[in-house]
Amino acid sequence: MQLTIQKPPFIRRGETVSIMMKNMLWALVLLLPLPVVHYGFHVLQIALASVAACFLSEIAACLLSKRQVDISELSAIVTGLIIAMLMPPGAPLWLPVTAGMFAVLIARAPFGFTGHNPFNPAAAGVAFVTAFWPKEMFSYPAPSAAAALKAGFKPEMIPSEMIWGTAGGAIGATAILVIVACAVYLIVKKTINWRIMLCFLVAVGLFALLFPRIMISPLTSLKYELLSGSVLFCAVFMITDPVTAPNTRLGGAIYGALAGVLLMLMRRYGIFEQTACFAVLLMNSLSPVIDSAICSFRAGRERKSNE
Repeated sequence: MQLTIQKPPFIRRGETVSIMMKNMLWALVLLLPLPVVHYGFHVLQIALASVAACFLSEIAACLLSKRQVDISELSAIVTGLIIAMLMPPGAPLWLPVTAGMFAVLIARAPFGFTGHNPFNPAAAGVAFVTAFWPKEMFSYPAPSAAAALKAGFKPEMIPSEMIWGTAGGAIGATAILVIVACAVYLIVKKTINWRIMLCFLVAVGLFALLFPRIMISPLTSLKYELLSGSVLFCAVFMITDPVTAPNTRLGGAIYGALAGVLLMLMRRYGIFEQTACFAVLLMNSLSPVIDSAICSFRAGRERKSNE
């Protein structure tokens, strides 16, 4: 028995890439109203700048590679919105533009566009600007809970106050209730893999319970770790990316759990308060290895059962 790994993108039950991207696009758009209300129309300018950078970079890449430009292809727009959601509300416009250009021209187009990129383009773009301009990336209007935990202090805002989108943090990562609603919508639409998301959050939760970063109760540690930074946003919109995640069910579960542990390790020992994009990229590199190992294991069991 020979087992092969299906090439991405992994589409189930007749869904098309376009439908999946439309569902993701609607969910991301739902994250915009609250930040606009709290921080003003500069948030919309950030989103438009990021989307425009990704879309125009996509067109330029298509022209350079003599590839037909498909205006109905929404992947670049989704990438732009994900990047915007991880920007600080007061980010200079060149920051999302730079991240968007890097995401498309470096992490997406050279590998063959949709379904062929080994790394999540949005994560790559955000990681790039984070590494080179951390001061601009973490300049929030109010101190973030993630920064307080990183410094070894208890955040001033209590966990119950961190679900309304008013805490310091990235544009789309602080409205916890909206992110949860988006997750439900995307799961119902079968756009994201709930197993990967669940395993990721369980791993993060267990790590927070067992190894609190500050002197607080395990349950309080759990609340702060899940609600701060971009953990929930990453769980819904990034780690579940069907192109870069494993195709096998067991592989997806292992991938999600390892990503959660890696994220928490990077939060504790890394140099940045927000590490989700780096954890996603590292796990992307392990995705084909995980699937290959599982397929080899299953093939070996099948051979033994047939002997």
